[in-house]
Amino acid sequence: MLRIRLILILIAAIGLTAGANAQAVRRDSAKAFQKVRECAAQMGPDVITFSFYQPTQSRSQFCEDIPETGPTTIVVDTMQDELRDMRVELRIVEADPNGDDEAAPTEAYLPPAQFATGVIQLEHDFKRQGNYVALVRARSADGRKEYNARFAFSVGEEFLRDWIAIAIATIVVLTLGAGWYAHAFDKRSSKKSKLSNA
Repeated sequence: MLRIRLILILIAAIGLTAGANAQAVRRDSAKAFQKVRECAAQMGPDVITFSFYQPTQSRSQFCEDIPETGPTTIVVDTMQDELRDMRVELRIVEADPNGDDEAAPTEAYLPPAQFATGVIQLEHDFKRQGNYVALVRARSADGRKEYNARFAFSVGEEFLRDWIAIAIATIVVLTLGAGWYAHAFDKRSSKKSKLSNA
């Protein structure tokens, strides 16, 4: 009975390992389908989109999870014509645990400018893993209109999360496998000792 339980637990653990990998694949697939929605932020009545690129990651485009630290290109597309006529500034800050973006340390900054093409690009070298926030502010030339947008993202965290999940699942599988082997070996030893005593 104990052997059956151990086998069932071992199968469940193997399923957990496979599930972690499958979840990563599903997450990537889901991101491909929902990229526009996930990478967008409301800015007043308008919508802006974010894209992140890293030279070390070939031509891959990222959204909320940048895989590793290092040189990164941040692209903001303002899309609507209204925003193209406004002066737009971009500030990247470390995510504040209390949600106070204004008090958070600035990681990168692009001063106010008018982007006639609607595309804002900022090159930055992220030195530390962690959670960050992109703050975008747009002001009209006469100062009567001001729109703000906030977009949260992480750097170097997704890769770490995936590996932690796989490592935990692997440890569970190995531990259960060792337990099952020890139990089976004990049964064999006890049978042999009974036979020798007989």
